[in-house]
Amino acid sequence: MIELKSKTIMIVDDASEMIEILNAVIRSAGHRCIVARSGRRCVELIPEVLPDLVLLDIQMPELDGYETCRQIRMLPTGKTVPIIFCTARKTIEDVKEGIKVGGNDFLTKPFDAKSLLARVDRWLTKAPMRVG
Repeated sequence: MIELKSKTIMIVDDASEMIEILNAVIRSAGHRCIVARSGRRCVELIPEVLPDLVLLDIQMPELDGYETCRQIRMLPTGKTVPIIFCTARKTIEDVKEGIKVGGNDFLTKPFDAKSLLARVDRWLTKAPMRVG
């Protein structure tokens, strides 16, 4: 695995159990976690937090993950942040929609920690460097 400096990962999910799991796995890799329990909160936090990567659930009340992704991509600070959908939805239509709205990757629940960290590391090393 590539040696990475600590990055800020935003976890966007309304399920407390999934937040705990993702938080534990991401922190075990030495990264900092910011949690948004709704799509709306995620969109509010992106300009403040400037995460290096977003882990985004699809099935959430109010704003689902697809609409959250669309709104992130409309923000000046959200245009280039890698977004990985972490979801129980797994049809080809779900994957196509995720890519269509601006997602970078798709990880189906349940997943193992190694798969998650491999995807996270991959996108963190591909992400453009941020200035300022």
